Amino acid sequence: MHEHKWQKQERMLKDDFKYFYYQCSLCHDVKYPAPELQKIFDYKKEHLFLTVPDVALLLLFVGAKYPEYHDNPLKNYIPGITFYQKLMFLFYKEIAPEYEIPTENPGFYGYKYGPYSDKIDNSIHVLIESDLIKTIGRKSTKKEKFYLTEKGIAKGKEIFNKLSSNQKNRIIEFRLRWDEKKLVGLKKYVYSRYKEYTNKSVILDELFPGRKLFRRRG
Repeated sequence: MHEHKWQKQERMLKDDFKYFYYQCSLCHDVKYPAPELQKIFDYKKEHLFLTVPDVALLLLFVGAKYPEYHDNPLKNYIPGITFYQKLMFLFYKEIAPEYEIPTENPGFYGYKYGPYSDKIDNSIHVLIESDLIKTIGRKSTKKEKFYLTEKGIAKGKEIFNKLSSNQKNRIIEFRLRWDEKKLVGLKKYVYSRYKEYTNKSVILDELFPGRKLFRRRG
């Protein structure tokens, strides 16, 4: 454990909605003062703003849209927590900024398997406890599969319907691409493109045998 060094992060959306949170410069943990959280939840009732649980539900839900998209087969689950974490990481790093989707900061940092967020793991746990997500298979292994419950499908649809047509199509394409590439392809892409999150990785040699990726010490 360490003493947090909190830094205030201020944000303003295109419609001039303002909020702030604090992020630790050492561990990247994020905390929102209660009044700011309430502001965000009031705002998102009428506007698009995705919290970490929203993104977790959305990425599961879009797999159910495959049959409507170029006749692809249904993929109504996500295989394993590592795939889930990396998929969400790329959503935050690439999809949300490109398509101007306001999101909560999940506080990613480099860990044993690359970029990791405690908030994502905690959110998925809460979603399971709230009967929005269910799992099948041994926990924390490649055989674990995450599914939406009926209650989760309804919530996922609600989130999905807030998106524009372009946003919907791009997120479906995004999931389809990485479902096809599978976990190894996803990890290789993340490790190659986001080297700043590989400083504590234990699988670099496994992913890139005989190659050296730049990574910081520490």
